[in-house]
Amino acid sequence: MSDLTGAVPPYYRDVYDILCPTQNEQISQTLFANVLTKSGLERAILSQVWDMLDSKDGFINRSNLYKGLALVAFAQQGKTISDKLLQNFTGQELPKPNLGNIDGLKILLQQSKKSPTALNVTYSQCCALDTVQVTIVPEKKGIFLKHVEYEITSQHHQCTVKRRYNDFVAFHELLQQIFPYRIIPRLPPKKVLMSSDKEFIETRRKALRRFLNIVSRHPAMNDSQALKFFLTYSGHEVVHKIKEQFRGSADEYMKSPIATQAKDLVPPDTPTEFAASKEQMKQVTSHIQRLRDMAARISDRSKGNAMDMLGFGKELIGLGNDSAVASRWATGGNNVLGVMKRAFGSLSVEFSNIAEKHSLQGIREEEGVVDQLNTLYDLLIAYHDLCERHEKGVLREHHSALKKYGAMKTKRIAAAVTNMEQGGIDKIESKIVAQESEIQQRENRSYFSLHCIHLETQLVYLNMEILSEVVSTLVATQIKGHQEMAKLWEDLAPSVTNLLSSTDSQRNGSASPMSPNSPKFNW
Repeated sequence: MSDLTGAVPPYYRDVYDILCPTQNEQISQTLFANVLTKSGLERAILSQVWDMLDSKDGFINRSNLYKGLALVAFAQQGKTISDKLLQNFTGQELPKPNLGNIDGLKILLQQSKKSPTALNVTYSQCCALDTVQVTIVPEKKGIFLKHVEYEITSQHHQCTVKRRYNDFVAFHELLQQIFPYRIIPRLPPKKVLMSSDKEFIETRRKALRRFLNIVSRHPAMNDSQALKFFLTYSGHEVVHKIKEQFRGSADEYMKSPIATQAKDLVPPDTPTEFAASKEQMKQVTSHIQRLRDMAARISDRSKGNAMDMLGFGKELIGLGNDSAVASRWATGGNNVLGVMKRAFGSLSVEFSNIAEKHSLQGIREEEGVVDQLNTLYDLLIAYHDLCERHEKGVLREHHSALKKYGAMKTKRIAAAVTNMEQGGIDKIESKIVAQESEIQQRENRSYFSLHCIHLETQLVYLNMEILSEVVSTLVATQIKGHQEMAKLWEDLAPSVTNLLSSTDSQRNGSASPMSPNSPKFNW
């Protein structure tokens, strides 16, 4: 600790407690490097940090961990790191590095202690990383607005910010730049034809909420600087600020400590397993899509029942308010309709209550079942997009580099045969060497992409637990809804029975009880 002149922040001790639960462990270079990848710094800077630490046999102690955390914090501030920087530090407390949330570090520790080819995280742990709410900011009266504004609230960051749709687009493009080998959900369209504005805006709000929750609960993206910026920046011109803040940001491959060794993490049977999993996911996606569509129809029927029951009550009111008086010629002395019209007003209130319960049931089914299935469907579509990016992007670029290399070798041979001048041959040789480096880089990226796809496939299977929640929620909402509905109908039954008794008395010209042939309700 002799290099550290400032006070140690509590965060430093929290990181050490996570990395060394028994308080007497040494921290390996691999574990330290994995933790520092959360800083967003490039590998060259992280290597420089490690070289400045007093490591023994590839391990560091608590003091050197604290020194490393301080150096990372300074580097994140844009300072050139050195021992002198620490010695001349005059602040009361050393700066706190940004390594994401503590829960993210705990998950990272679990992953580092187990196989790097296994996700090593549970569904509940992913859900605990964050919950993001998206609401629509009400329009101010008297002001014409051409856009919809959303209020974004992150439970983890304890922060609420306002965003427009174009801000989401800029953020989505940034994620694709930084995490090209990860699942990135699609954004909802900017506008859909043949849809009312209110319906479209609500559908888009839910889709944006699902998008943010999938990203914020992703093990590799949840503590990224890009996500934190989007969920916490409270200034104006968000689109411009995102581009300015992250201009030229390196992608995950350039920051990962395992990128150059990714080949060792890809089992030989990975291409075969990848192809089989991709086909299986297509079948799963088809089933999820059909389940989602059926759940949506169930919810729509509940909402339709609400409208019909409300309409039924309004028609009863219409009959009751009919002031026309039928002549005796028309009724023959039967005043059944007149008696019923006096009771229809009270019955309409009961039908209004039933309509309200149907509407509530539709909302429960939509929020608890349909939206969850939509989340799983969004995740599956994002997985298919990832597979396509790998096959049409990384693999194609690798094959193109190999083809170009082959052409250069052919040209080199032809030059030797035709006795080209040495200067020309040297120039070709230089290009061949450069192309070999390019091929090596493309090959490493291809393996890193396959390694990420392996983990992303596991993440999709992890999220299949959503299906369990869907079925449980569906059962619970149906039980609750039917119980509430049965209670309302039971409360309505005596009023209907009395109404029928009154009309029966009018029909018989006396106030006698219901005849044996009158309708009865058995409960």
